[in-house]
Amino acid sequence: MSRPTKTLLGAKAKHAVLEGVNLIYETAGRTLGPEGKNALLYHSYNRGPRITNDGYTVAEVQEPQNIHVRLATQIFKESCKKTNIKVGDGTTTTAVIGGKLFNDAYALLNEGLSDFTAKQTGKIGVQTLKKQILETAKLVKEKIKERARKVETVEELEKIAIISTEDREIGKTVAGMAWKVGIDGAIDVVEGYKDQIETELIEGMSFAAKIPANAFINRPEKLQMLAVDCPVFITNYALDNAADINKVFQRFNAITSKLIVVAPSFSENVMVNMVNAGKQGYFFYPVQVPSFRTDNFKDLAIYCDAKFVDKNEGMKFNAVTPEYLGFVEKLTVNSTENKEDARATGGRGALPQKQKIGEDEVLMASKVQNRIEELKGQLNETRQDNFKLLMQRRIAGLASAGGVIRVGDTTKASSYYTKLKIEDGVFACKAALRGGYVKGGGLCLKEIADELGENVLKNALEEPYKRIQDSAEGGVEITEDIIDPAEAVYWAVEHATQVVAQLVTVEIITPETEETMLGDSNLMVARALGELSLVMKRHFGLIKENEEEQERERMERMLLDDRNDTSDIIELSNHDKF
Repeated sequence: MSRPTKTLLGAKAKHAVLEGVNLIYETAGRTLGPEGKNALLYHSYNRGPRITNDGYTVAEVQEPQNIHVRLATQIFKESCKKTNIKVGDGTTTTAVIGGKLFNDAYALLNEGLSDFTAKQTGKIGVQTLKKQILETAKLVKEKIKERARKVETVEELEKIAIISTEDREIGKTVAGMAWKVGIDGAIDVVEGYKDQIETELIEGMSFAAKIPANAFINRPEKLQMLAVDCPVFITNYALDNAADINKVFQRFNAITSKLIVVAPSFSENVMVNMVNAGKQGYFFYPVQVPSFRTDNFKDLAIYCDAKFVDKNEGMKFNAVTPEYLGFVEKLTVNSTENKEDARATGGRGALPQKQKIGEDEVLMASKVQNRIEELKGQLNETRQDNFKLLMQRRIAGLASAGGVIRVGDTTKASSYYTKLKIEDGVFACKAALRGGYVKGGGLCLKEIADELGENVLKNALEEPYKRIQDSAEGGVEITEDIIDPAEAVYWAVEHATQVVAQLVTVEIITPETEETMLGDSNLMVARALGELSLVMKRHFGLIKENEEEQERERMERMLLDDRNDTSDIIELSNHDKF
């Protein structure tokens, strides 16, 4: 059953949209540039008050009490969120471009005034203005692509990271790691436990696994199971019948005296037989992967160049032959509580494939590279953010490159500030590696605006540069060292213009009226259930360390949306990043 509504029409509706847009435009806009200002944000679930100049975070917590203005704010914030999801950077620029553009459009539509062209006089229709915005935006995006320059050196990447992180040393650290893991690699930014920033570069394919019994730990000083230059057998069958398994594995005796076995579970009898086989000179390295889905098995099989024995496809375990085996140069499995505690390096599937063309033998792309390209295609078709994150992690795992940056500091406030800056730096570097870079400090868009002359976007394109200059006393010199990821600039224009082109047509606002507030006791129960859900996800390896914070923020947003807190703002999801 629908709730009652309260509708605004005409001038009142348009003014509510303006108020909603300007709330984001002004709050996020003040954080832009090297002299951008900070925001002090209220206490949220499991975290104290925060200080940040991350434009996306500042924008996301803005929830005005007026339900009509709030609806407009939520629509305008979508432009920032889309840029954040697409690039992870450029969200403040999105808000600034969109905010200035809407204010210009509002003045023109309602007062016949125009800041963007002296030739435009009188009022114009909203659909005509919408068309002008979208057509001009298309030209601007083409100009951005033309100006983009490929990142050729780590020094160029450092320039981007230093601007994003506001710190030369941290910027160099972030850029160095991004350069090493490459376009397809992944860097996790998590909260650290020391008063410093720690980094770890991960080489090889990491995945969630454990040692099924301590008897297989052959490096007790490190609580590890290590296998070197070893064939690999992969299946999603539960290995619980020792007699049948012995018959199958005996077929491998002629080609190897050791074997890595990856499966969801191992019975006690099977493990006893494996231990006893070691006394006869045949060594098993069982790897238990209870949280693996079919896609995870397939990815690992491709990396090892093994044939995955899939029960879901009706493959018979007893029909296995030595041709099913893959190979890795090294596998380590740690006996810890970490989620990604197995790492394989030197998988045969990562080697270039040889193909005979005439009399010549030509090296072709590896099976792993082909799989990565296939997943990239699927990623482009994926619409749900959670699935995008999973797909990106699978790609990073296959690319055999990744890193972790653990952020700690003397206070939570400074640690949180730095963490968001490092996240921005990581995403800026990744975007630059993909799409190149352009002049920074708003200069790229300003030059395009000058080149195109008088147009509907002129003032909006100049606004980032103007804001950056106005925030610093005496202005800021935009040197050659100040560069921005081309993708961040491109998608800022795309999303800002798309949303504003729709908002300028609005003259009717119909929100739902407020529901009865959720009581404090119910809210406490809901939070407890949410925390229990996180514990279960963590236990089964369905969520990673750096994703817990985001999930808590998402749940708190949902709870407070239902509760309709009477404060001016409520908590929304924090940095939804890759």
